[in-house]
Amino acid sequence: MTEPFERWELPARLALGDQGIGYHLANPIIADVRAHCEFSGQNPYDAFGSPEEFALAAAADQPAHLRENVDRHGMLPTDYLSGTIFILVLLGTATAVFYAILGRTLSFAATPAFLTGLIMIGLALFAGSVPRAVRASGHPRLANWTLTLVGLFGALSVASFMLLPKEPVIRVPLLAIVTVSMLLLWLMTRQPARPKQPVEYAPPTPRTAPADDTAAWCQRLSGLLVGRYDLPPQRAAELAREAHDHLTATGNTPTAEFGPVEEYARDLAQHEPERKLPFWSGTGAQLVAALATINLGILAFNSWTDEGQLWAAYGVALPATAAAIYAAIRLGLRLLKRR
Repeated sequence: MTEPFERWELPARLALGDQGIGYHLANPIIADVRAHCEFSGQNPYDAFGSPEEFALAAAADQPAHLRENVDRHGMLPTDYLSGTIFILVLLGTATAVFYAILGRTLSFAATPAFLTGLIMIGLALFAGSVPRAVRASGHPRLANWTLTLVGLFGALSVASFMLLPKEPVIRVPLLAIVTVSMLLLWLMTRQPARPKQPVEYAPPTPRTAPADDTAAWCQRLSGLLVGRYDLPPQRAAELAREAHDHLTATGNTPTAEFGPVEEYARDLAQHEPERKLPFWSGTGAQLVAALATINLGILAFNSWTDEGQLWAAYGVALPATAAAIYAAIRLGLRLLKRR
Protein backbone atom coordinates (compact mmCIF):
# COMPACT_ATOMS: atom_id res chain seq x y z
CA MET A 1 0.00 0.00 0.00
CA THR A 2 2.88 2.39 0.78
CA GLU A 3 4.19 2.96 -2.72
CA PRO A 4 0.79 3.57 -4.39
CA PHE A 5 -0.20 5.86 -1.52
CA GLU A 6 2.95 7.96 -1.82
CA ARG A 7 2.34 8.31 -5.56
CA TRP A 8 -1.27 9.30 -4.86
CA GLU A 9 -0.67 11.69 -1.96
CA LEU A 10 1.22 14.52 -3.69
CA PRO A 11 -1.24 15.00 -6.59
CA ALA A 12 -4.07 14.71 -4.06
CA ARG A 13 -2.58 17.53 -1.98
CA LEU A 14 -2.18 19.66 -5.11
CA ALA A 15 -5.76 18.94 -6.15
CA LEU A 16 -7.01 19.84 -2.66
CA GLY A 17 -5.10 23.12 -2.91
CA ASP A 18 -6.86 23.84 -6.20
CA GLN A 19 -10.15 23.44 -4.33
CA GLY A 20 -9.15 25.90 -1.60
CA ILE A 21 -8.05 23.32 0.99
CA GLY A 22 -4.91 24.71 2.60
CA TYR A 23 -1.92 22.73 3.84
CA HIS A 24 -2.95 22.37 7.48
CA LEU A 25 -6.58 21.59 6.69
CA ALA A 26 -5.43 18.98 4.16
CA ASN A 27 -3.22 17.21 6.72
CA PRO A 28 -6.00 15.52 8.75
CA ILE A 29 -7.90 14.68 5.56
CA ILE A 30 -4.87 12.92 4.08
CA ALA A 31 -4.20 11.25 7.44
CA ASP A 32 -7.72 9.77 7.42
CA VAL A 33 -7.15 8.38 3.94
CA ARG A 34 -3.84 6.82 4.97
CA ALA A 35 -5.39 5.27 8.08
CA HIS A 36 -8.24 3.79 6.06
CA CYS A 37 -5.86 2.32 3.48
CA GLU A 38 -3.57 0.84 6.15
CA PHE A 39 -6.53 -0.72 7.97
CA SER A 40 -8.32 -2.07 4.90
CA GLY A 41 -5.30 -2.92 2.78
CA GLN A 42 -6.78 -1.04 -0.18
CA ASN A 43 -4.79 1.37 -2.27
CA PRO A 44 -6.11 4.95 -2.34
CA TYR A 45 -7.08 4.78 -6.01
CA ASP A 46 -9.53 1.93 -5.32
CA ALA A 47 -10.79 3.35 -2.03
CA PHE A 48 -11.12 7.06 -2.92
CA GLY A 49 -10.64 7.35 -6.68
CA SER A 50 -8.20 9.58 -8.54
CA PRO A 51 -6.66 12.54 -6.68
CA GLU A 52 -8.89 14.95 -8.64
CA GLU A 53 -12.09 13.02 -7.84
CA PHE A 54 -11.10 12.72 -4.20
CA ALA A 55 -10.31 16.45 -3.92
CA LEU A 56 -13.70 17.46 -5.34
CA ALA A 57 -15.57 15.20 -2.93
CA ALA A 58 -13.43 16.04 0.10
CA ALA A 59 -13.59 19.79 -0.49
CA ALA A 60 -17.37 19.68 -0.84
CA ASP A 61 -17.60 18.06 2.62
CA GLN A 62 -15.60 20.78 4.36
CA PRO A 63 -17.25 23.80 5.98
CA ALA A 64 -17.30 26.56 3.40
CA HIS A 65 -15.69 29.11 5.72
CA LEU A 66 -12.57 26.94 6.06
CA ARG A 67 -11.91 26.81 2.33
CA GLU A 68 -9.62 29.42 0.82
CA ASN A 69 -11.17 31.61 -1.87
CA VAL A 70 -9.06 30.46 -4.79
CA ASP A 71 -9.82 31.27 -8.42
CA ARG A 72 -10.47 28.61 -11.04
CA HIS A 73 -6.71 28.07 -11.39
CA GLY A 74 -6.42 27.24 -7.69
CA MET A 75 -4.64 30.55 -6.96
CA LEU A 76 -5.14 33.14 -4.24
CA PRO A 77 -4.47 36.80 -5.04
CA THR A 78 -1.34 36.62 -2.89
CA ASP A 79 -0.16 33.55 -4.81
CA TYR A 80 0.19 35.60 -7.99
CA LEU A 81 2.29 38.21 -6.18
CA SER A 82 4.52 35.79 -4.25
CA GLY A 83 4.95 33.58 -7.32
CA THR A 84 6.20 36.55 -9.34
CA ILE A 85 8.66 37.48 -6.59
CA PHE A 86 9.94 33.90 -6.55
CA ILE A 87 10.49 33.90 -10.32
CA LEU A 88 12.18 37.31 -10.26
CA VAL A 89 14.59 36.21 -7.52
CA LEU A 90 15.36 32.98 -9.37
CA LEU A 91 15.91 34.74 -12.69
CA GLY A 92 17.93 37.50 -11.05
CA THR A 93 20.25 34.97 -9.44
CA ALA A 94 20.71 33.05 -12.69
CA THR A 95 21.35 36.30 -14.58
CA ALA A 96 23.94 37.45 -12.04
CA VAL A 97 25.78 34.13 -12.24
CA PHE A 98 25.59 34.19 -16.05
CA TYR A 99 27.09 37.68 -16.32
CA ALA A 100 29.73 36.80 -13.73
CA ILE A 101 30.82 33.93 -15.96
CA LEU A 102 30.54 36.14 -19.04
CA GLY A 103 32.73 38.84 -17.53
CA ARG A 104 34.95 36.45 -15.53
CA THR A 105 34.37 38.41 -12.34
CA LEU A 106 33.14 37.81 -8.81
CA SER A 107 31.71 41.30 -8.30
CA PHE A 108 29.83 43.92 -10.26
CA ALA A 109 30.42 47.66 -10.50
CA ALA A 110 27.13 49.33 -9.59
CA THR A 111 26.23 52.82 -10.78
CA PRO A 112 23.23 54.94 -9.70
CA ALA A 113 21.80 54.56 -13.21
CA PHE A 114 22.19 50.77 -13.18
CA LEU A 115 20.92 50.21 -9.63
CA THR A 116 17.88 52.46 -9.99
CA GLY A 117 17.08 51.19 -13.48
CA LEU A 118 17.33 47.58 -12.32
CA ILE A 119 14.99 48.26 -9.40
CA MET A 120 12.49 49.92 -11.74
CA ILE A 121 12.64 46.94 -14.13
CA GLY A 122 11.98 44.59 -11.22
CA LEU A 123 9.01 46.69 -10.12
CA ALA A 124 7.67 46.74 -13.68
CA LEU A 125 7.88 42.94 -13.90
CA PHE A 126 6.27 42.60 -10.47
CA ALA A 127 3.50 45.02 -11.52
CA GLY A 128 2.71 42.61 -14.34
CA SER A 129 1.30 40.20 -11.75
CA VAL A 130 -0.83 42.83 -10.01
CA PRO A 131 -3.70 42.70 -12.57
CA ARG A 132 -4.07 38.94 -12.04
CA ALA A 133 -4.06 39.37 -8.27
CA VAL A 134 -6.60 42.20 -8.37
CA ARG A 135 -8.77 40.24 -10.82
CA ALA A 136 -8.66 37.14 -8.59
CA SER A 137 -9.84 39.30 -5.69
CA GLY A 138 -12.99 40.05 -7.69
CA HIS A 139 -12.26 43.50 -9.14
CA PRO A 140 -11.88 43.00 -12.93
CA ARG A 141 -12.32 46.67 -13.88
CA LEU A 142 -9.63 47.82 -11.48
CA ALA A 143 -7.33 45.07 -12.78
CA ASN A 144 -7.16 46.66 -16.23
CA TRP A 145 -6.17 50.02 -14.74
CA THR A 146 -3.32 48.47 -12.76
CA LEU A 147 -1.61 47.70 -16.07
CA THR A 148 -0.57 51.37 -16.12
CA LEU A 149 1.89 50.51 -13.33
CA VAL A 150 3.87 48.40 -15.80
CA GLY A 151 4.21 51.34 -18.19
CA LEU A 152 5.03 53.75 -15.36
CA PHE A 153 7.87 51.65 -13.93
CA GLY A 154 9.06 50.80 -17.43
CA ALA A 155 9.32 54.49 -18.28
CA LEU A 156 11.12 55.19 -14.99
CA SER A 157 13.63 52.45 -15.75
CA VAL A 158 14.43 53.98 -19.14
CA ALA A 159 14.76 57.43 -17.57
CA SER A 160 17.03 56.04 -14.84
CA PHE A 161 19.39 54.40 -17.32
CA MET A 162 19.54 57.55 -19.44
CA LEU A 163 19.60 60.39 -16.90
CA LEU A 164 21.24 59.19 -13.68
CA PRO A 165 25.02 59.20 -13.12
CA LYS A 166 26.92 56.32 -14.68
CA GLU A 167 30.04 56.43 -12.50
CA PRO A 168 30.49 53.34 -10.28
CA VAL A 169 29.81 54.00 -6.60
CA ILE A 170 30.09 50.48 -5.18
CA ARG A 171 31.01 46.93 -6.14
CA VAL A 172 28.46 44.24 -5.33
CA PRO A 173 29.95 40.77 -4.64
CA LEU A 174 28.36 37.86 -6.49
CA LEU A 175 28.41 35.85 -3.26
CA ALA A 176 26.22 38.48 -1.55
CA ILE A 177 23.69 38.34 -4.38
CA VAL A 178 23.52 34.54 -4.30
CA THR A 179 23.30 34.41 -0.49
CA VAL A 180 20.43 36.91 -0.27
CA SER A 181 18.63 35.20 -3.15
CA MET A 182 18.92 31.75 -1.57
CA LEU A 183 17.61 33.13 1.73
CA LEU A 184 14.59 34.68 -0.02
CA LEU A 185 13.88 31.47 -1.94
CA TRP A 186 14.06 29.45 1.29
CA LEU A 187 11.67 31.82 3.06
CA MET A 188 9.14 31.54 0.22
CA THR A 189 9.31 27.74 -0.12
CA ARG A 190 9.40 26.66 3.51
CA GLN A 191 6.47 24.78 4.98
CA PRO A 192 3.65 26.98 6.32
CA ALA A 193 3.85 27.65 10.04
CA ARG A 194 1.85 25.23 12.15
CA PRO A 195 -1.25 26.82 13.72
CA LYS A 196 -0.95 27.44 17.43
CA GLN A 197 -4.34 25.79 17.94
CA PRO A 198 -5.67 22.63 16.27
CA VAL A 199 -7.60 23.22 13.07
CA GLU A 200 -11.20 23.67 14.21
CA TYR A 201 -14.40 25.05 12.74
CA ALA A 202 -13.91 28.78 13.01
CA PRO A 203 -16.59 31.47 12.76
CA PRO A 204 -17.24 32.68 9.20
CA THR A 205 -15.09 35.52 7.96
CA PRO A 206 -16.60 39.01 7.65
CA ARG A 207 -18.82 39.51 4.62
CA THR A 208 -17.49 41.47 1.67
CA ALA A 209 -20.83 43.28 1.35
CA PRO A 210 -23.37 44.16 4.06
CA ALA A 211 -25.91 41.37 4.46
CA ASP A 212 -28.86 43.74 4.05
CA ASP A 213 -27.44 45.63 1.03
CA THR A 214 -28.82 43.72 -1.95
CA ALA A 215 -27.31 46.02 -4.58
CA ALA A 216 -23.80 45.81 -3.09
CA TRP A 217 -24.08 42.05 -2.69
CA CYS A 218 -25.13 41.57 -6.32
CA GLN A 219 -22.42 43.93 -7.58
CA ARG A 220 -19.83 41.97 -5.62
CA LEU A 221 -21.25 38.73 -7.05
CA SER A 222 -20.80 40.00 -10.60
CA GLY A 223 -17.24 41.13 -9.88
CA LEU A 224 -16.28 37.75 -8.42
CA LEU A 225 -17.79 35.84 -11.33
CA VAL A 226 -15.84 37.92 -13.86
CA GLY A 227 -12.58 38.46 -11.96
CA ARG A 228 -12.06 35.23 -10.04
CA TYR A 229 -13.82 32.73 -12.29
CA ASP A 230 -13.47 34.35 -15.76
CA LEU A 231 -17.15 34.32 -16.69
CA PRO A 232 -18.12 36.62 -19.58
CA PRO A 233 -19.31 39.97 -18.18
CA GLN A 234 -22.70 39.59 -19.86
CA ARG A 235 -23.30 36.20 -18.25
CA ALA A 236 -22.11 37.45 -14.85
CA ALA A 237 -24.45 40.43 -15.08
CA GLU A 238 -27.31 38.11 -16.02
CA LEU A 239 -26.69 35.84 -13.03
CA ALA A 240 -26.42 38.83 -10.70
CA ARG A 241 -29.64 40.26 -12.14
CA GLU A 242 -31.42 36.93 -11.61
CA ALA A 243 -30.27 36.86 -8.00
CA HIS A 244 -31.41 40.47 -7.52
CA ASP A 245 -34.84 39.75 -9.02
CA HIS A 246 -35.23 36.68 -6.83
CA LEU A 247 -34.37 38.64 -3.70
CA THR A 248 -36.77 41.40 -4.67
CA ALA A 249 -39.56 38.87 -5.15
CA THR A 250 -38.94 37.01 -1.90
CA GLY A 251 -37.97 39.97 0.26
CA ASN A 252 -35.13 37.99 1.84
CA THR A 253 -31.65 39.31 2.48
CA PRO A 254 -28.86 37.99 0.20
CA THR A 255 -27.00 36.17 2.96
CA ALA A 256 -30.12 34.52 4.32
CA GLU A 257 -31.19 33.38 0.84
CA PHE A 258 -27.89 32.48 -0.85
CA GLY A 259 -25.24 32.53 1.87
CA PRO A 260 -21.93 34.41 1.72
CA VAL A 261 -21.36 36.01 -1.66
CA GLU A 262 -17.96 34.37 -2.27
CA GLU A 263 -19.35 30.89 -1.63
CA TYR A 264 -22.38 31.52 -3.84
CA ALA A 265 -20.14 32.82 -6.64
CA ARG A 266 -18.02 29.69 -6.43
CA ASP A 267 -21.10 27.45 -6.61
CA LEU A 268 -22.47 29.31 -9.63
CA ALA A 269 -19.14 29.24 -11.47
CA GLN A 270 -18.85 25.46 -11.18
CA HIS A 271 -21.84 25.08 -13.50
CA GLU A 272 -20.78 27.65 -16.11
CA PRO A 273 -18.78 26.18 -19.03
CA GLU A 274 -18.05 29.43 -20.90
CA ARG A 275 -15.02 31.50 -19.89
CA LYS A 276 -13.62 34.81 -21.10
CA LEU A 277 -10.01 35.65 -20.26
CA PRO A 278 -8.86 39.28 -19.98
CA PHE A 279 -7.18 40.73 -23.06
CA TRP A 280 -3.75 40.78 -21.40
CA SER A 281 -3.92 36.99 -20.91
CA GLY A 282 -5.01 36.20 -24.46
CA THR A 283 -3.16 34.90 -27.48
CA GLY A 284 -2.57 38.40 -28.87
CA ALA A 285 -0.73 39.54 -25.74
CA GLN A 286 1.33 36.34 -25.72
CA LEU A 287 2.27 36.96 -29.36
CA VAL A 288 3.45 40.49 -28.52
CA ALA A 289 5.58 39.10 -25.67
CA ALA A 290 7.06 36.46 -27.99
CA LEU A 291 7.95 39.11 -30.59
CA ALA A 292 9.56 41.27 -27.91
CA THR A 293 11.60 38.25 -26.78
CA ILE A 294 12.75 37.68 -30.36
CA ASN A 295 13.91 41.27 -30.59
CA LEU A 296 15.84 41.04 -27.30
CA GLY A 297 17.36 37.73 -28.36
CA ILE A 298 18.62 39.18 -31.65
CA LEU A 299 20.09 42.21 -29.87
CA ALA A 300 21.84 39.97 -27.33
CA PHE A 301 23.16 37.68 -30.08
CA ASN A 302 24.64 40.58 -32.04
CA SER A 303 26.10 42.20 -28.93
CA TRP A 304 27.76 39.04 -27.64
CA THR A 305 29.05 38.14 -31.11
CA ASP A 306 30.70 41.56 -31.43
CA GLU A 307 32.28 41.15 -27.99
CA GLY A 308 33.65 37.73 -28.88
CA GLN A 309 31.42 35.92 -26.36
CA LEU A 310 30.48 33.22 -28.85
CA TRP A 311 29.51 30.65 -26.21
CA ALA A 312 26.86 33.03 -24.83
CA ALA A 313 25.66 34.08 -28.30
CA TYR A 314 25.25 30.54 -29.62
CA GLY A 315 24.55 28.76 -26.34
CA VAL A 316 22.02 31.18 -24.81
CA ALA A 317 20.80 33.91 -27.16
CA LEU A 318 20.38 31.72 -30.25
CA PRO A 319 18.35 28.91 -28.56
CA ALA A 320 16.20 31.46 -26.71
CA THR A 321 15.48 33.35 -29.93
CA ALA A 322 14.67 30.13 -31.77
CA ALA A 323 12.25 29.09 -29.01
CA ALA A 324 10.58 32.52 -29.14
CA ILE A 325 10.24 32.29 -32.94
CA TYR A 326 8.63 28.85 -32.61
CA ALA A 327 6.22 30.17 -29.96
CA ALA A 328 5.38 33.22 -32.11
CA ILE A 329 4.60 31.00 -35.11
CA ARG A 330 2.29 28.78 -33.05
CA LEU A 331 0.52 31.78 -31.55
CA GLY A 332 0.16 33.43 -34.95
CA LEU A 333 -1.34 30.27 -36.45
CA ARG A 334 -3.73 30.05 -33.51
CA LEU A 335 -4.93 33.60 -34.17
CA LEU A 336 -5.39 32.91 -37.88
CA LYS A 337 -7.33 29.75 -37.14
CA ARG A 338 -9.71 31.63 -34.86
CA ARG A 339 -10.37 34.23 -37.55
